[in-house]
Amino acid sequence: MVNFGFAFLMVSMAAAPRTSAVRSVSLIADANLDRPARYGLEKVVSALQYKGITVNEGAADLVILAGLGHGQRGAAKALMETRTAAPAGPEALTVRVGASYRGKPAIILAGSDTNGLMYAALDLADRIGWARRGEDPFEYARSVSERPFLRERGVAIFAMNRAYFESHLLDERYWVRYFDMLAADRFNRLVLTFGYEDGGYMAPFYPYFFGVEGFPEVHVVGLTPEQQVRNFRALKVLIRLAAERGIRVKPGIWEHIYRGRLRGQDGGNLWASDGTKPVKGLVWGLDAKNLVSYTVAALRKFYRLFPEIDETQFRMHGESGLFQDEIEGFWHEVFGFYRKERRNVRLELRVKELPKSVIRDAQAQGLKIQLDTKIWMEQMGLPFHPTHINKQNQMDSRHSYADLLEYPQTYHMNWTLWNGGTARLLLWGDADYARRMVESARLYDGQGMTVTEMEATKMLGELHDTPPRDFLNARYRYYDYESERYWAFYRLFGRISYNPSTAPDVWKQEFARRFGPAAAPHVENALKLASRVLPRIVAAGMSYQMFPTTAGWVEMMHLGGLPQYALQEEGSDAQQFISFRDEAASIFEGTDTAMRRPEETSRWFATTSAAILAEVAAAERSLSGKVAGNEFRSTMTDAKILAALARYHSWRQLGGVNYCLYKQAGDLGAFDEAISDERNAIQAWRELVKAAGDFYIDDMSFGSSTRSFPHHWKDELPRLASEFARLLAERKSATGRAGVATFRVRPSDNDPQPPKMIFVEGRQVAMPGRDFAVKAKVTAPTGVKSIRLRYRHVNQKEDYQSVDMTFNPRSGTYDGAIPDAFIDPRWDLMYFVEIVDHKGVGRNYPDLEVETPYKVVSVAR
Repeated sequence: MVNFGFAFLMVSMAAAPRTSAVRSVSLIADANLDRPARYGLEKVVSALQYKGITVNEGAADLVILAGLGHGQRGAAKALMETRTAAPAGPEALTVRVGASYRGKPAIILAGSDTNGLMYAALDLADRIGWARRGEDPFEYARSVSERPFLRERGVAIFAMNRAYFESHLLDERYWVRYFDMLAADRFNRLVLTFGYEDGGYMAPFYPYFFGVEGFPEVHVVGLTPEQQVRNFRALKVLIRLAAERGIRVKPGIWEHIYRGRLRGQDGGNLWASDGTKPVKGLVWGLDAKNLVSYTVAALRKFYRLFPEIDETQFRMHGESGLFQDEIEGFWHEVFGFYRKERRNVRLELRVKELPKSVIRDAQAQGLKIQLDTKIWMEQMGLPFHPTHINKQNQMDSRHSYADLLEYPQTYHMNWTLWNGGTARLLLWGDADYARRMVESARLYDGQGMTVTEMEATKMLGELHDTPPRDFLNARYRYYDYESERYWAFYRLFGRISYNPSTAPDVWKQEFARRFGPAAAPHVENALKLASRVLPRIVAAGMSYQMFPTTAGWVEMMHLGGLPQYALQEEGSDAQQFISFRDEAASIFEGTDTAMRRPEETSRWFATTSAAILAEVAAAERSLSGKVAGNEFRSTMTDAKILAALARYHSWRQLGGVNYCLYKQAGDLGAFDEAISDERNAIQAWRELVKAAGDFYIDDMSFGSSTRSFPHHWKDELPRLASEFARLLAERKSATGRAGVATFRVRPSDNDPQPPKMIFVEGRQVAMPGRDFAVKAKVTAPTGVKSIRLRYRHVNQKEDYQSVDMTFNPRSGTYDGAIPDAFIDPRWDLMYFVEIVDHKGVGRNYPDLEVETPYKVVSVAR
């Protein structure tokens, strides 16, 4: 039993008794703790009881003192008496082991607030769970003080299919399990997104949950009053369960009126309504005349019915259903409602194609706002903001931050990783990636990052009354809810968002618990390596046309025939990866580049594939003849799929260059090489299908079939065969250019070592009116052929400018400078260095493999 009363404390750190013989524990907690703190302590009690430990109010072998870290109450007083610093700042925590209370060993759990105490308790509960039954339950307990690196740590979910969403919405047990996981992983936001290219469902969301007085004409066709009340009550339960675990629900109101294909809201689904007539399950009665007045009235009632909601996200631009000439007027009236009635609600404005005039209007009306945008288009790219975005979006804010990071700063940014456009299905777990991405979220003093939940777009493209189904075949299931398959994804992003220096045992012990101590390191490494495949494809080999979540899916799409793949203009970081066409031109013309060539990317895919399979083999050997469990088999299957996908793209990278060499030089030999590469790529896809086996059902839905979304990897094999036949037909009719030289990609086993470079740190802040010096030490055995400093403002609408760096014999460094005239207090600076040696081998520094591939420098203001 938990004692929430106060006890007189005499706590010391001297000669604390050992905890190995603990059979009973007394938990002394502050009185009147808020629900999240009590929830965390209940988890500690449950963990102890599961280990056979008695928890009581009387004499015990060990005492846990729990409470807030300030004041004169239990835990706070204990911290003072042990000379332990109290946790400071929102959601901070302190755990102190090795204390002594009345001659008994004691552990102090303290939080700066109720969430901080909950996190301390949940961490201890986890560590109790790692201990073997009958042994010291506190073997893994440790002293620690932590505070959040990111203030807001969110998970975004999409209500994209009615039957699927309602299967969760109406299942209280689901939310208990889901929020238990998010709380343990220290997420504190759930972005509940209503309305997103789903054929009009939840456009807008209000009438699915309540009616609005004065607007009887606005209703959901076919929704009964009983169903509306049911939905309302379920949403109240969802919000309550989240709050009990320290998680705030942020509604994402993305569609304000449904206008079908006019606004692209149909999602490419042929069955979707065109918005001109009533359709069962969709909102009817809303038009241009009552749109603003209804929206304001609906918002007024929404906050009255859901007073728990104190922040709301809005989609602002035309894809929300608004016409261009409606946008400014619509938002002016909506902002006016908040100014008059709900100034306490923080508004998060999605910046995609958002006019700055709308931002200024919200600020002029005195509202609390922050902006939300993407980190890497609508896909999961490498763990940093792209060095240079695709030129198709360079002059707008569709891709990411555009020119919004201007000073003086008048708002904060929340960064959203749209991993749901890429890693929809396969397991994910790469701590290094998570750490680097979290650190990138501090750009422009960023205080928050949201990740998209796994399987976010599940059932997209299906009719809204299609019964939901699990995508892992029944014989291989090992969970109650599919979301629980992705524990590593949530554990890594959540805990590392809270603290990038989180002790690795937080996830390593979980791997050991699930897979055994012998297999765990290999399973973890296989998953880590496999998790790097998709981001590399996105960065180096995905066509711009697949930018949207609802149009591209590198996890299962083969990305078109070889000519289509080869002739795309660039990957999604246009400054780090040279395109196939530009590489062919470089070979043809004998030019140099510091960008990563497709041949190098091909080697990366091949090496990574081999490393994944080596870890899989080691994990399987570690079983020593034991029967593998379903989670082990499922994890290894996903790793094998991604290893095969890496091999596919390894060959495709070479084939793309060879095909472009044929097109540019007229070399039929290059065409023959491209055909050979494509044959190998198709074989790799066959191996992928074999690796997938029957683990997944044949009919998985993550997008509209009109946008070429497959339902299984084997669906792509007939397309690959057909496209290969056309490629052979093209070769049969092709004629070479007379007298052309023979051009080939660099041998795939040739791994030239680029020159090495390290920066010599100088001033960390740029000063207006003074050049900003950049110095670098270079190691290049064949000598430096060229070295350039590339720089721009932290403004994606700009291209990089260049200045040659020169060797300084006195310092032994290459020196360059961003000129004083370029340094503008309105913008921070960013720069990197391009270097090429006399063999023509180049590299950009910083190296993207180990850190963000550019430096960001603040400007004195």
